Amino acid sequence: MLRKLLVTLAVLATTLGLMVPTATSASAFGNEWLGCAVTGGVWYYTSPCTGGVSSGSVMLDFQVMDETAPSTYSWAVPADLVSRIFDGCTSGSSRCEILVGRGSRYVEMSVTLTQSGTTKTLSTSASVEPYGCGGQWC
Repeated sequence: MLRKLLVTLAVLATTLGLMVPTATSASAFGNEWLGCAVTGGVWYYTSPCTGGVSSGSVMLDFQVMDETAPSTYSWAVPADLVSRIFDGCTSGSSRCEILVGRGSRYVEMSVTLTQSGTTKTLSTSASVEPYGCGGQWC
């Protein structure tokens, strides 16, 4: 009888032990933030960001930073820039790159992260400003 009780307790403990990781596998959100870099700006991600070039196109590069666990992504690309997506901006990509023509432009970007059914929305802005030629476009 005692032996059956010990076996039953061992099975119960094992079952409960296997269930604990499932219960703790919920969202692992931490200090994630949305960084950006603009051609002609600083060479690292900031939030917000500024840059610009005197000729040619400008790349707006948005990246989820300090991610603590894998997510799926829902990028909110401004409607007028959807056709300008260069790379990423998909549900499986933590990066979204948009190629725009030079010229003054202010872009607000956001992405919603999803982990185990829990969501977190991050946002930042990018500013494309005149570069070279005394603060005016060349």
